[in-house]
Amino acid sequence: MVALTPVITRSIDQARSSGAGFHAEPVVRRGALQQTILALTEGTRLTEHEDEVPASLYLMHGAIRVEAPEPFVIQQGELHELPDRRRAVVAVEDTVMLLTAAAEGGTALHEYVLAPG
Repeated sequence: MVALTPVITRSIDQARSSGAGFHAEPVVRRGALQQTILALTEGTRLTEHEDEVPASLYLMHGAIRVEAPEPFVIQQGELHELPDRRRAVVAVEDTVMLLTAAAEGGTALHEYVLAPG
């Protein structure tokens, strides 16, 4: 079991102290299932990418803008399935989210897809 409430504070503090404004912390990795806490400071942009891996984001704190052909905003408390088309993510404010993905082969998505850009 992972207590997520303390993870929110710790993750955003680590993102603020990093030079990139970004922190990733895997919380569940079992086979293809991955859940990773991502924290971004306001204005941090994650690299534009395209991925066919089924994934969703749950916003635990803050808000992000997903830049895609049809851009949209996800706010605190919202769960959103990610589109499988080119997209980038920008933190509208300091944000902590839970990325859930089913990655074939167990590749850690946060290490190569969701790097600050």
